[in-house]
Amino acid sequence: MKHAHGGGVRRILPVRLEEAKALSDELRLIILELLQEKPMSVGEIVEALRERGIIKTPNAIRYHLAILKDSGLVDLVRVGKTYKYSVRARYYAYTGSPEADKVIEEIAESIKGDVRAIVEKLFKERRDEIVRVAEKLKPCEFCITKHFVEQVIFEVFKKSLGMVLADIRELNKLDPDIAGRQDS
Repeated sequence: MKHAHGGGVRRILPVRLEEAKALSDELRLIILELLQEKPMSVGEIVEALRERGIIKTPNAIRYHLAILKDSGLVDLVRVGKTYKYSVRARYYAYTGSPEADKVIEEIAESIKGDVRAIVEKLFKERRDEIVRVAEKLKPCEFCITKHFVEQVIFEVFKKSLGMVLADIRELNKLDPDIAGRQDS
């Protein structure tokens, strides 16, 4: 995923505070884009950035990779006799458009009632568990757990959605054309 301008505004949805902090730097976003293509060593990243017109020292790249690794976004993996950095999961980076935002907003509005019903069901059936997990996420005694409860619910939705999307048979039931597009 290369951008002619060597970066730009992208929307990557962080799900944890550490990820949000790591993704707050434009260079780290570009490094993640590079690592989505293939695992790379520090030297390979330096060279790929240089090809985009971004000149950085290996030490600067190591610094940014350490932040990405500490946040859980990348891993150091052995490839042959070399260690390379690799993304832990697929991240979708894109530049938005007003038209896309409008369609997304309309779709979100159309399923809002269904989502509300699911959240209400979660609270009715699993509230205590959700709050218990949220309290474990609380970073200090002075923080309010409300946002952490929201985070736990978001994680539940994300995991469930991932399971559904990973099941290609489910996707084929929804749209038989998806299988053909995935092969191309």
